[in-house]
Amino acid sequence: IQNSNWIFRFTFLFILFASNLAFSQFKIPEKPSFQTSVYDYAKLLSESEKSQLEEKLIKYSDSTTTQIVVITIDDLKNEDVGVVATNWAHSWGIGQADKDNGVIILVAKNDRKLSIRPGYGVDDRLVAGICGDIIRNVITPEFKAGSYYNGLDKGADTIFQVLTGKYKGSRIQDNGEGSF
Repeated sequence: IQNSNWIFRFTFLFILFASNLAFSQFKIPEKPSFQTSVYDYAKLLSESEKSQLEEKLIKYSDSTTTQIVVITIDDLKNEDVGVVATNWAHSWGIGQADKDNGVIILVAKNDRKLSIRPGYGVDDRLVAGICGDIIRNVITPEFKAGSYYNGLDKGADTIFQVLTGKYKGSRIQDNGEGSF
């Protein structure tokens, strides 16, 4: 009787877990054939803002080989922003494969969440605490003031400073995620 009770519990938990994955998991879009640096699925930026940010990030990538990609979405479908950002970066292969030097900035508008996730090739400088500092002190104040563009633009500039060793931050322990 105890053995069948264990099997029932395991089966119930497995079905519960599997149904949770099936119904709430965020589906990452297919990697576009034409790649750029800003994917504004949530329509947070005007066309000129999107173009300016793309140009800045592409110039940075061309001069350093470090690819920074900004992605905005409406919502996370009950997923964790950091998990979605990490999975998206891996799925699309952001950064150079041999250097793993990509950085993804994911903004979920309706959930009011954002995450900065660096690849292993840059995470020695762009550590979780610094990412959290950038989110808290640079990006979020601009988002709260109503300007997604200014937040993302200043956030990108700060990431550039971090990667060149010119930014020190507050050194508060963080996980690189935040709310706005």
